[in-house]
Amino acid sequence: MDRKGKQKLKRYFIVYVIFAVFFTVGMYLITKYEENAKATQIALLLAEHPELEGEIVAIWEKSGTVDFIRDRDDQKIERVVQMLEETYGYHSGSGSSDVVIRIIWGIGLLVGVIVCSLFLYLDRRKNWSRYGDEEQLQQLYECLQEFRKGKFQTYPEETSESEQWLKVWESVKELGQYFEDLKERLEQEENGTKSLITDISHQLKTPLASLRMSHELVAENRVTGEEQREFLEQESQELTKLEQLLNELVNLSRLETHMIQIHSLHESLKKTLTEAVSQIYMKARGKDISIQVEMDDDIVVNHDSKWTVEALTNILENAVKYSPEHTTITVRTQELASNV
Repeated sequence: MDRKGKQKLKRYFIVYVIFAVFFTVGMYLITKYEENAKATQIALLLAEHPELEGEIVAIWEKSGTVDFIRDRDDQKIERVVQMLEETYGYHSGSGSSDVVIRIIWGIGLLVGVIVCSLFLYLDRRKNWSRYGDEEQLQQLYECLQEFRKGKFQTYPEETSESEQWLKVWESVKELGQYFEDLKERLEQEENGTKSLITDISHQLKTPLASLRMSHELVAENRVTGEEQREFLEQESQELTKLEQLLNELVNLSRLETHMIQIHSLHESLKKTLTEAVSQIYMKARGKDISIQVEMDDDIVVNHDSKWTVEALTNILENAVKYSPEHTTITVRTQELASNV
């Protein structure tokens, strides 16, 4: 038992002692009142019948009861008993009042013990409940501290039987799972961004090296006029590649700094695909590549058409770039339960 519990137990004990003292004093006063009443009756009886003094005193000295007289063959005492019953109502059972008072006194003290014990139990139960809440709050605090460290799957054992606390811990687990999934998605996006930047960096080296070599050959007059025209055409293509790569880096930077805002709307996916195909159509035609879109029905999905068109255009452009001539690029859509 802790210090506060001992102090409360001490207070309850003091309250019970005070109750017992007052109750005992009250019962004592009642007993004295009964004795004084009996003494008054005897005094009045002696005053009216002094000739029966011996018999009356004998009755008084027999522990306040007259039951023993019934077994005696004394007519004077029988007459005194009858007179007491007729005059004062002092019947043979009245002598047991002292016993009744003692019984009441014992019951009163016992009731006091029971009441104090009940209040002590209720108080202790309240403290147990409060201690349980404090323990749960401490565990919740420690769990949130683990969340701050990035450990979203660390939960204490459920020791509480409270329905409210069970709901709280269920919500904490759901929150931890949500944060864990979010953490994994962010890590995947970060790794994807790093991979994309690395890929773009490598792709930048090729057109730059080609441009440098063409520039050096032309500057040194080591090529003919026809070769210069070919080099100029190649340089134009390499500059176009550089421009595309730089645009991708700019868009990636904007996306990382939240400068690009995605505004998703319920729009036609067929319309978005058609726009993306139209932007790459001339390049595909130059290599005699046909682009075929397989879509049974138009699908309306929640997406940002502007950035979706740009993403699809980049994909189709790479497909045209790395596909052999006289081939077909097929774009196929399939509607699933939660996405397309």
